[in-house]
Amino acid sequence: MSELLEMESPTPERMSERFEISRLGNQAVLAEKELPWRRALRGESFSDEEVWYDQQTARRLLLLVRCRASAGEALLAFENVADEPFAIRLADLVASVGAALLSTDEPSTLAHGLLDEVTTAIRADAVFLIATEGSERLRLVASVGVPEAFAQVLNTNLANTVAALAAETGDIQEIARIEELPQGAFRGTLRLLELGLHAVVAFPLSAGGELVGVLALARRQPGKLSRLERRLLRGVAGACALGLRQARQRDAERREARRLRLLRDVAMAIEAAMPLHELLRRLVEQACELTRARYGALGVLDAEGTGLSDFIYIGVSEKVVRDIGHLPQGRGLLGALIHDPQPSRVANIHADPRSVGFPAHHPAMTSFLGVPLLIGQKVFGNFYLCDKDGGAEFTEEDERLVRLFAAQSALAIAYAQQVESTQEAHREMDRLRDDFAAVIAHDLRNPVAAMMLILDKLLAKPEGDSVVVPVQQLQRLRRLGCRISRMTQDLLDVSRIELGRLSLDRVPVSLEEATRSLLAEIEPTLGQHPVTLHVEGPVPEVFVDPARLAQILTNLLDNAAKYSRAGSPILVTIRPEAGGAALTVEDHGAGISAADLGRLFDRFFQAPRAREKNTGLGLGLYIAKGLMEAHGGTIAVESTPGQGSLFRLWFPAEQSAQAA
Repeated sequence: MSELLEMESPTPERMSERFEISRLGNQAVLAEKELPWRRALRGESFSDEEVWYDQQTARRLLLLVRCRASAGEALLAFENVADEPFAIRLADLVASVGAALLSTDEPSTLAHGLLDEVTTAIRADAVFLIATEGSERLRLVASVGVPEAFAQVLNTNLANTVAALAAETGDIQEIARIEELPQGAFRGTLRLLELGLHAVVAFPLSAGGELVGVLALARRQPGKLSRLERRLLRGVAGACALGLRQARQRDAERREARRLRLLRDVAMAIEAAMPLHELLRRLVEQACELTRARYGALGVLDAEGTGLSDFIYIGVSEKVVRDIGHLPQGRGLLGALIHDPQPSRVANIHADPRSVGFPAHHPAMTSFLGVPLLIGQKVFGNFYLCDKDGGAEFTEEDERLVRLFAAQSALAIAYAQQVESTQEAHREMDRLRDDFAAVIAHDLRNPVAAMMLILDKLLAKPEGDSVVVPVQQLQRLRRLGCRISRMTQDLLDVSRIELGRLSLDRVPVSLEEATRSLLAEIEPTLGQHPVTLHVEGPVPEVFVDPARLAQILTNLLDNAAKYSRAGSPILVTIRPEAGGAALTVEDHGAGISAADLGRLFDRFFQAPRAREKNTGLGLGLYIAKGLMEAHGGTIAVESTPGQGSLFRLWFPAEQSAQAA
């Protein structure tokens, strides 16, 4: 007030030259027409608390300015409303807090908007804003007055500070001399001495009965806060608490919106039907974005579920991967998640007893979050996320979000697998059509060409309007026609088997009688191979299609004769076995190599000896296997090169087949 009282002739012009009103409510640096003396001259009545700046003395004033205007006159009164230094600092700080609360979207924004103001108002050398995460975790949101590296170290040591005690007790904790703290406790606070800080005070921040953080201040000069500074900090602490809670709510809303967007992106990925590997990489990127993780990976389990068959990663450069030299082997924390597929959160990988360390050239990682990814009841793989933004530990909320994300991802992966399976089926059908075309072009060409040659020769020697055809030629034409018919029928049977449209006319059949009847019919076509039928014990009737049974046995007997030495015997054995009947066909031919044995029942496969004879399409055993499976039976082969082969058939008995 003395500045105003001592001023000579305080006219509006001189007032405007000397004083600047720097704050009125939420307005700063008022325009000339808004100054109180200009408003008084206009006949306005008002009462405002204003912060003035005296340009002559460089002092700031907090004044209550009242104006009463009546009958063309105005009375302007000024009143000092509080202790000047404290009141001005309080007004500026509260205004800054209010502005920050209106604009902040997250705790770090609030912190950086306030800490500089708090440092100036309280004349502190360092200020820390700490937020609570969960029931025990504290996180340094922002700091002023300390190096960044020191703040990072302090962030991992907050549990051993006076701030943690303030959070635990809910009371203000003030230490006038940090060096007097016990050496075994408050290690984080004792480290402030390294920066020349000797006094600290920590204010718990509560909003609506909920602890949301701690505001801590440190000074180089030992000692406690004054009564006015403590009062000021109480008000600021309340505002900071409201701001933290508001920022936390907004951050939660933003994260929820981000989660919904990511889940929408997964749904769009399903619709886009992108390739599976590309989809997996996209999912890892989204999981990292969801949790603000620096590194992320999706380890795909092998068929046994005991190791990794693929590892999709982001955050690590290709050069680093080459330097490491190999993908993870699924040991340590990764292996623990494979063997026990449960969510796992670790604050420090190196301190976890399951950790086995990192290979050479691997980037340093600290925090870890692992979540299994299930497709149906089977574990497809695991999300591995490391190093949350800011060096913080992954939270329970992060775990919850990633579990929800994994469930949504499972739908996308299952769909992509189905798409790839369908595409593979289409490719298989294309291969089948190509195989059919190749077979028709190659294998059917020979008998057709032979028939055309015979017919051309016959037609070259006509006798008038007729041609004399020797019986021998007709027999040859018939054999060629039968061969073409058999090949055509085989191709039709393969098509029916592939499409699942094979029809059977099944009836109860005596396997012994059906085999004896067939042998009597085809034995003359087997050349010089004597066939012996051996029946062991009473054999139950089987439930089969007689025509298809004859087709299966004829194929096996023809092969036994075709690929055996002349005169070598063929043995057929029938016996009861495992709720049905077994039939074996044994020859003493050249046998089948181990390399060919595994492919013997494949479509169009022919062993070298069969290709040399050029007698078929390589479909006989494939069809025999399809017919046996259609009957609910099995077919297998045993062979020793140079000694012969044994084909073993098993048919279900009539009752069990009908029950099935």
